[in-house]
Amino acid sequence: MLGNELVTIDAETLMATPFEKTMFIVEGLIPQGVGILCGSSKIGKSWLMLWLGLQVAQGNPVWDSPTLACDVLYLCLEDTYNRIQNRLYYLTEEAPENLRFAVISEQLGGGLEEQITTFLKKYPNTKFVIIDTLQKIRNTKAASGKNGMYGDDYDDICALKSIADEKNISIMLVHHLRKTKDSDDPFNQISGSTGITGAVDTAYLLKRTTATSDTATLTAKGRDIEMQQLKLRFEERVWELTEKKYEEEMKNEAIPASLVRLGG
Repeated sequence: MLGNELVTIDAETLMATPFEKTMFIVEGLIPQGVGILCGSSKIGKSWLMLWLGLQVAQGNPVWDSPTLACDVLYLCLEDTYNRIQNRLYYLTEEAPENLRFAVISEQLGGGLEEQITTFLKKYPNTKFVIIDTLQKIRNTKAASGKNGMYGDDYDDICALKSIADEKNISIMLVHHLRKTKDSDDPFNQISGSTGITGAVDTAYLLKRTTATSDTATLTAKGRDIEMQQLKLRFEERVWELTEKKYEEEMKNEAIPASLVRLGG
């Protein structure tokens, strides 16, 4: 209990206090905390997440960036074990034992938090949790509405962020986009209110070059990473990197200023 008194730290003490470095699942791209990957329906988000889970579990690089070899939990809540098996056959011949799947879970506020923490106790080397999709774990019928859409969105993300921060892990949420476009800030296309982007630590936006193209751009921004854009090509059910640009390079290409920073 904090009581009626604020717990503070002075700047001098703060500057002199050693802290652990931010943990990265993929160096420079996926840090600890809560991230959200958003894209249109059937764009290939689940293929990307399965491949990513495999790479991390096996300790293999992701687009030439080193990964933290660790156990991975993938909640494939829109899939079946049969479909996941078929996808694994396409991606690997040696599926690792430390990549674990579930196709059913409780919802936020209804037992999911306890399920995740119990799993982490059983498998303490789990540092990466993928939840596909965010909408599947939200109990929208039970929302009180007292906080409004922004408050409900913010609270749902913060419930997961509390686990990520306490357990020092990374949780990646898969989510959808609205059909309406926003030329000023494409991240405003994320379905829901700005409470989602305001609460997550890192946001990723996957958009195809054209509706039928096999190329796409993955834009990433967050509190612990440098703003970046990755040009990808979908080949043999894997998103391959063709080009990467960071913030300084993007400034010369008239990237909207609103993309440069996420949160405070």
